This record gives sequence, C-alpha cells and structure tokens, in this order.
Amino acid sequence: VIRAVISDNPKKMAINPVIRQASEGEIYYVRENTPITILLSKKTDNIETASFCTEQILPGNGIATHKHLNEDEIFHFTSGTGVFVIDDQEMTILPGTVAFVPRGIWHGLRNTSTELLIFSFGYSPAGFEDFFRQIGALKGLPFQAKSKEEIVSIARKNGMIYK
Repeated sequence: VIRAVISDNPKKMAINPVIRQASEGEIYYVRENTPITILLSKKTDNIETASFCTEQILPGNGIATHKHLNEDEIFHFTSGTGVFVIDDQEMTILPGTVAFVPRGIWHGLRNTSTELLIFSFGYSPAGFEDFFRQIGALKGLPFQAKSKEEIVSIARKNGMIYK
C-alpha cells in the first residue's frame, strides 16, 4: 500500500492518496462462495468521499433488490453476464457495462451466465462497505451464515432496506 500526505494548508484536512494491489484488499465472504474484496474504505483509509470493492457472484446467485438511503453506488462489470434490476426494469449486463444508482433507488442483480459474474463497485460517500465486514467472515476464518433477520437488521443499521 502506498500512502502520501499532501496538504499545502495546515488548516485543511490532509488528502491521503492510496494505491493498493488487489492482493492487499480485505476479503470477506458474505456467502460461503461469495467473496467481496474491500480495496478502499472509510475505516481503513480515512476516505470520506468514496469506497471501492470487488465481488464475484456464482452462476444462479445474485444480490436481492434493495436501496441505500445514504449512498450513491456505481458498478463496473468485467466478466460474466447477468440481469441488473433498477426499480422494476431489467437490463442485461455484459462485460464492460457500467451502472450508476443514486441513493433511494431499488436495485439488484442476478448472474445468468455459466461463469462468475465479476464486478467492481463503490459508494459515495464512503462507509457502507462496513456492512460486508458485519455480515461476512474475513478470509481465513470459519464462515458462519447470518440469518435473514440478522442481515436485514444489520442492513437497516447501515442505511439499507431490502424490498
């Protein structure tokens, strides 16, 4: 990880650039076979404005329809195909697809391919990535699935509502 402090005004908060290799991210399993890698986060990097993560979703799996009350979310799909749901509209996802979802908009996705659906995503402002730390198991630790009720409760505490 490379970090440098840049500030020409001592009254301004220092800006901390971060360069992190994929292998240096925090990996949490939110399902037994669904890793999310947190690469940039409010907690770890003191970044207030944005976070950045990656995820791999197995064929047939997906993310339940939900909305964030406090964050905008952006996605970039790099491998696999699927269906992205925005409100009640379904859109096809192909490698290279980008999606921006403003806070308060229902969204979800499904992997409809026979390969992993791999994508990067982030939040603005940063902070929601802590949800994955709270529901998941850090790579190398035993995975213990949370109940649907536990996940819904943790989601609400983090400003997310499932449909």
